[in-house]
Amino acid sequence: MSRFAHIVICTAALALCLVALPLVSKGQEVTIDSEGRPVFTVPPRASSPSPNLVKPDTPIPEGTATIYSNFGSGHSYNCCVGWSEDGPTSAATASPYFYPPYIMAMAFTPTKGTYLLTQLDLGIGWYSGTNGFKLELDADDHGKPGRKIADWKVTVMPTYGSCCSVETIKVRGLIILEKHQQYWLVPIVKSDEWAGWNWNSVSASGNGAISEDGGSTWTPSYFGAPSSPNGAFDILGWKLF
Repeated sequence: MSRFAHIVICTAALALCLVALPLVSKGQEVTIDSEGRPVFTVPPRASSPSPNLVKPDTPIPEGTATIYSNFGSGHSYNCCVGWSEDGPTSAATASPYFYPPYIMAMAFTPTKGTYLLTQLDLGIGWYSGTNGFKLELDADDHGKPGRKIADWKVTVMPTYGSCCSVETIKVRGLIILEKHQQYWLVPIVKSDEWAGWNWNSVSASGNGAISEDGGSTWTPSYFGAPSSPNGAFDILGWKLF
C-alpha cells in the first residue's frame, strides 16, 4: 500500500475510528500529506513547566544577532499542529495507518554574514513516551542532512498542544555558521517517544527532509506549500563578518 494511503483522522464525529484506535485520543488527527509527511494535530492542552523554557518576549543578549527566526511575537507558534517526531516503539505504532518512525529535519541558511552560534530555540512538544530528545546540528549533503557538527540533549519538553514556551539550547564551544551555507536541525526522539515539532504561525517555509530509518537515509522535502509551513525555531549568534 502506498505511504500516501496511510491516513488517519480521528474526531468526535468518527466514533468507529476511535474504537479501532484506542491510543488516538478524541480530537486528535494524524494525517499523511501528499509528500508522505506526518502531520500531527491535537486539541489545546495544558502544559507543565520545563527547566529549558524561555519566557515570552525575553530579550536576546546584547550584541547577539538573530541568524534565522520564524517565531511570531513573543516566541509564538501554532499550538496544536506540527510535524510528528516519533520513535519505532512509540504509541504511533498502535495505528496500522501510521508509518513510524519518522524524523522531520528543518534547514536554515545564514544570509547576512558568518556567525558564531550561541543559542537555538525550538517550538517542540512532548506527547507520550519518554520526555526528551537529542538535537543534532548537521551540515548539508546535497539538499539533505549530512555530517553531524554538534548535538545537545533536551529534557522535560512542554506538552504538545500548549503554547507558547520554547526549548532553549545555550551553545558552548566554537561552532561557526558560514554565510550562504545550508545547515540542518535534526531532532532524534527516544525509541518510545512521540513528539510534535509545532508549525510556525507566520507562514514561513523552507527546505526540509524526512527519514524513516532513524536518520540513516533522507528524502529531501520542500515545505513550501501554504498548508505546510516548517517547524518553529530560531538561531542566534555573534556576527563575525
